[in-house]
Amino acid sequence: MHHLLKIGLLLLAFLLVPPATGRLDASSEGGHGGDSKKSEKKGDKKEAGKAVDGVIDLGPVTVNVLSNRGFRFLRLSMQVQCETNEEAERLTLPDAKEDLVFFLSSKMAEDLLGNPGKMILRRDLTELFSKYAGAGKVKNIFFTEFVFQ
Repeated sequence: MHHLLKIGLLLLAFLLVPPATGRLDASSEGGHGGDSKKSEKKGDKKEAGKAVDGVIDLGPVTVNVLSNRGFRFLRLSMQVQCETNEEAERLTLPDAKEDLVFFLSSKMAEDLLGNPGKMILRRDLTELFSKYAGAGKVKNIFFTEFVFQ
């Protein structure tokens, strides 16, 4: 009976979570990330994967994270602020995306639920992204979506 409950919960989670497309760049074609026009300045047309004033949108990315209760899903979107547009756009390279997925999927859900965990995650992501943008080039990370299921 316990196994049927687990299977039912996994099936429900599978049906409720949209499929990950493997893309980390924000799309202007709707979706679950909110109104993408909110982050644009008036008159600016922001293209997916393009930085504006050194800021680039990454996400949403959905990964399995470890939990004391089995696996959970983390859906994360963020804006990363770098010194230049070129540095920010390096974060959309395939190897940077892969490193992000591997990094996030190695985290424990319980460690990320509170604000201290999110602050540590921000620090760790800054270190990870500095590998691609350059040492000291990542100025800040702003989480725009942080959802567990």
